[in-house]
Amino acid sequence: MFPKTKILHFFAGMACAALASPFGIIAAALTPVGLGFAKEMYLHFTGQGGDAENFAWTIAGAATFVLWLRLMPIRL
Repeated sequence: MFPKTKILHFFAGMACAALASPFGIIAAALTPVGLGFAKEMYLHFTGQGGDAENFAWTIAGAATFVLWLRLMPIRL
């Protein structure tokens, strides 16, 4: 089973993409990447230890939401 942090990062990526989706599909795809990268860089430079796997899970959640959004019969 996955650790809870990985699942939380996955759903955080989905939520971030969902919040950005009214601004278009590109915004929904890029906003979680930018925010996840900024968070991991902040953790790295403050000495709290950024984790690349958390960043990957955030991107995976965002990609899942964007794919679901593309497969919907409605278009933004």
